Amino acid sequence: MTDTDADLLRTFIADENEAFAERRQGKFWPANHYRIGPLATKVSGLLDPNEQIDFYFHFMRIAGGAPSVGDREMPLLVEAYRRMLPFLDLGGVIQMSRRHKLLFVFGFDDTCALPSGETISAKALKARLKLIAQVGNYTTMPAQRDKKAKFVAFADEAVRILEVFQHLGYRHDRRYGEDLYDVTNLGFWGMVFICLLNKATRAELVADMIGGKYDLMRRVEQLAMLHRYIETVLPDIEPDEERFRLLARQLKDIELTRRNATESVALAQRLGLPFGDEDWEIHIAIPLRGTEGHPLIAKNVVRLQIRPNPDWQWELNARIAERGEFSESEKKTYRNDLGLLLLGCGNLDAFPTWLRQVREKNGLDFDTGAADIRVGRKRAAAKLIAQWLES
Repeated sequence: MTDTDADLLRTFIADENEAFAERRQGKFWPANHYRIGPLATKVSGLLDPNEQIDFYFHFMRIAGGAPSVGDREMPLLVEAYRRMLPFLDLGGVIQMSRRHKLLFVFGFDDTCALPSGETISAKALKARLKLIAQVGNYTTMPAQRDKKAKFVAFADEAVRILEVFQHLGYRHDRRYGEDLYDVTNLGFWGMVFICLLNKATRAELVADMIGGKYDLMRRVEQLAMLHRYIETVLPDIEPDEERFRLLARQLKDIELTRRNATESVALAQRLGLPFGDEDWEIHIAIPLRGTEGHPLIAKNVVRLQIRPNPDWQWELNARIAERGEFSESEKKTYRNDLGLLLLGCGNLDAFPTWLRQVREKNGLDFDTGAADIRVGRKRAAAKLIAQWLES
């Protein structure tokens, strides 16, 4: 550690002090984070105590979590967290850590401490930061669920996680309302996963989330996500967990009701496709007549994807190499360089009619006889879909 390191940290602190006072993003961190981050656990030999508090305050706020420090530095880190508490709910562009992670790590917020207690030792801090690193180690929910064994290792912390959720009303962020709330926050769902992997907490967590006791943001979407995590856990539950089994069945019924109300399922049923309650996906690629090459890689092609997912039922795309693209889903139109008629929500079964209209009004003759249809192993479904396209 050198004077250059100390100067670097002091420049960071000065820049963030100025930026935070103006409620804007600092300018120094983006270009120097790779140099500052490695020093976060070594500041005791570079800064005086007040400077350390300033550094921890800004580092936690911007980096999104606490650094691992020794027992001697713990009081300074906790003081920096206390200083941050009044600002955790600031909106706007300014960077700020999320309440649920910090509450889990430190064990208290601006209202009270968790029943499991405050974090007072460097050893406990390190263990809790390890969990936070685990839940933040993935880029998608399926990736989290595929690594169940790695999350099981943290199941002993499930009680504390449940305390965090109940204390915050299952809301990881108070900065934003329904329109901007990050309903897919992987740190939150990773912690949900850990709770579901502990026999002592999973039934209570599910009851909390589906029972209406807590006002969940974008509730329908969250329950759909919860259902997918529960399906991952169900093979591991024990015979005496009847309450959890009943709650899981209740949630599955909720999701099946939503699923069966979709136009994608209605189409599958009308066509007699051999699908049950399992997940399925249909991919249709139809080349422009006379186009060379396989439909999957054709430059002039229309594609339709269909799923029995209430939150993503279908997506229709068309591309003509020299003219542009068209793209819409059941929710909205994303692009229409080609000036095509919209298929529109509720009209999925009229896709063959849409193709004819595109041929008649736009002069684009997509060759349904050359369509590539993919439905997994359901070959009988592919034949029925081909007949539908020709209808």
